[in-house]
Amino acid sequence: MSQFLYLERRSVFHQLHPSVKIVGLFISFIPALSFNHPAYIGILWLVFLPFGISSGGLRLLYRLRGLFFAILFASFVLWTIFTPQGKEILWQAGRFKITKQGLFYGGGMSLRLGLMLYLGLIFIASTSIEEIYYGLTRLGLPFPASFALSLSFRLVPIFSQSARIILEAQRCRGLKIEGGILNRLKSYLPIFIPVLFSALRKVDQLSIALESRGFGAKTKRTSWIEFQFQKPEAIFLGVLILLAGACLGLRILGWGVVRF
Repeated sequence: MSQFLYLERRSVFHQLHPSVKIVGLFISFIPALSFNHPAYIGILWLVFLPFGISSGGLRLLYRLRGLFFAILFASFVLWTIFTPQGKEILWQAGRFKITKQGLFYGGGMSLRLGLMLYLGLIFIASTSIEEIYYGLTRLGLPFPASFALSLSFRLVPIFSQSARIILEAQRCRGLKIEGGILNRLKSYLPIFIPVLFSALRKVDQLSIALESRGFGAKTKRTSWIEFQFQKPEAIFLGVLILLAGACLGLRILGWGVVRF
């Protein structure tokens, strides 16, 4: 079964307890959400950059660079345009205006979003689907919810592969996808129905397979992988908690904020 974006390697992050990585992911969001000034977010990027190099998250970021930078650019443009506060107006057209403070705020918000996506890539690159399920159940999440969340990571590559196969089949039958955006959208309409029915068929087969394996059984479930909470996990959480506390303290003192 495809592991989607998971990278199999021996790194510190790959060997951490899955529950610790899940908790650590949410704690690492706190520093990113503490600031909106691009300079402070840039410093956080430098702090978390070694994490991505070790876990393989930076490699995933390079693979998804087109989508990643498109999201950041769209975020920067939207936040800059719809943040008209500020006295130093650089450009104005009717009700829309771009200010120097708006540019800083838009840059900070786009870097914040990018940092959170980057942290998510670090988690995905170092945590397999089985480990995600294991970590969620050890955190007390009910089995059906843990299974559904971990299963979603499996279904994404399956559906994308089915869509590619159907697209290639339609191209062999003479489907042409060219021209502008509207023409391309119209060309993709014949692909939508086969992809939808293929997804429904796979979901039906999956439900039958789960029922045949006792998915709804009211018994205590075991796992073939086991992790122990050890010293590296304590150090990892401690460092993240200290970083999050320091960032929150700076924000309370008024640092890291774009002032209008």
